[in-house]
Amino acid sequence: MDNKIRLGKLLGEQGYSVTSQRTRVFEALRKAEEPITIIELADRLKNVDKVSVYRTIDLFEKVGVAHRVWTGFKSKIELSEAFSAHHHHFTCIKCGRTIGLKSEKLENHLKDFEQEHDFEIVQHSVELSGYCADCKSS
Repeated sequence: MDNKIRLGKLLGEQGYSVTSQRTRVFEALRKAEEPITIIELADRLKNVDKVSVYRTIDLFEKVGVAHRVWTGFKSKIELSEAFSAHHHHFTCIKCGRTIGLKSEKLENHLKDFEQEHDFEIVQHSVELSGYCADCKSS
């Protein structure tokens, strides 16, 4: 299903419509290669006022379009798994860069844990912190 159609479906199921500002915020999130702060998102959307960006992100979280990636008490925003494959995150504690980590091995280990302990995992998130290559070498 096309991303814009999926966006319309998620919004429409809860009584919201697709507006031009919501579409612009969605496209900015889609184009972001990594999770970004709301301030970074607002800076990329020059013709959308910051209040609209914040309200749109609140709405997107409510209907499952986007979610927050937490690092301590700070957060960044990215599209939900409705629009991107399941993944985890690595955040550099020096520069703050956050990158997605896709690991079939990790997912298989979690499935093994689930079976070994007769535990049903319904949702999970793994957040790792350390130093990126640039910060590690400086």
